[in-house]
Amino acid sequence: MLIIAVILFLTALLGTMICIRSVISIAREKHLFDEPSEERKIHIYKTPNLGGVGIYCAFMFSASLVIPLGDLPYFNCFVAASLIIFAIGLKDDLVGLGPTKKFLAQIAAAAILAFLGDLRFTSFHGLFGVTEISYPLSILVTILINIFIYNAINLIDGIDGLAGSLGLIGSLAFAVFFFMMKRQGECLLAIGFAGSLIGFLYYNISPAKTFMGDTGSLLVGFMLSMFCVRFVELNKGPGSFFPAAPSIAFAILLVPIVDTVRVFMFRALRGRSPFVADSNHLHHRFINMGFTHMQTTGIIVLTNIIFISAALVFQNIGNAQLISFLVLFSVITNFFFWNLSKSERRNANVLPIDEKIGHDEKLSSFGKNN
Repeated sequence: MLIIAVILFLTALLGTMICIRSVISIAREKHLFDEPSEERKIHIYKTPNLGGVGIYCAFMFSASLVIPLGDLPYFNCFVAASLIIFAIGLKDDLVGLGPTKKFLAQIAAAAILAFLGDLRFTSFHGLFGVTEISYPLSILVTILINIFIYNAINLIDGIDGLAGSLGLIGSLAFAVFFFMMKRQGECLLAIGFAGSLIGFLYYNISPAKTFMGDTGSLLVGFMLSMFCVRFVELNKGPGSFFPAAPSIAFAILLVPIVDTVRVFMFRALRGRSPFVADSNHLHHRFINMGFTHMQTTGIIVLTNIIFISAALVFQNIGNAQLISFLVLFSVITNFFFWNLSKSERRNANVLPIDEKIGHDEKLSSFGKNN
């Protein structure tokens, strides 16, 4: 397996770098840029936003070429669902896509994996006193969770390196977990995706030469959600390798989940639609405090690693207790950063970005934040 993993990783990494180099050239020639036309956008230069095209093409090529199909019996459903995610992300990056169409396409992709690929949650692992759940509820819960994860990653993709780095940490963590569980197919899939994200991050370090766009951020959410479902289901029942698999999966995605919930709550409390964009995300707070893109990314990624480490260390206390601890830990962390940003702005006598924008901002497509 080691040789296959090395070949897959290098093929995905180098393939992504080659693809993105070509994508950047084409974007410049055809003037396909993400314009810094809104005040809430942090970048100040016209930048190609089709990096997700390179990630997807190189990853799918390397995975199809190297991974034995016998190790991934659901691979055909995975490819079909990923193509839907790729298509809606690409259209949104090029010409824009309405929230309804985007949402319906996400439902279709999640349903293909749940119905046809049988990649679904079948148990609550004792949470709320519930273990096994019915087939209809299993499908519904899986689709809703998947869609939430897709858009949580999409929403947090607002500064250089952040979404790619969180996706990389998640992919590497799942690769290690699947390796420990002797699940070769899933392990190789995670290794290949990690390689593609490293290839992308080479061009996304500040100053970024390209953004991943919705094509990339939705793909990252799609992959992490699929890894979560598979990881949790493979650790169901007594004698499982990771007794608190739901908590560990939750920890891997805790930063985008909590940030999304917090932002939606703030928007609702202010009488705004949850889908009307603002600049109240955690990374905007750090930028307001004077941190650079890479410093902000580093702090958030380190926080995410701490959450994952805590989940692994305390996994024997039980899922309900561990998830409660992680939520409390994240709320305290968010409260600390929020107060710190308020103090810094007060000392500098600077208004936050979202207060400067006012009520004129609008969101043309569901989940768009970059």
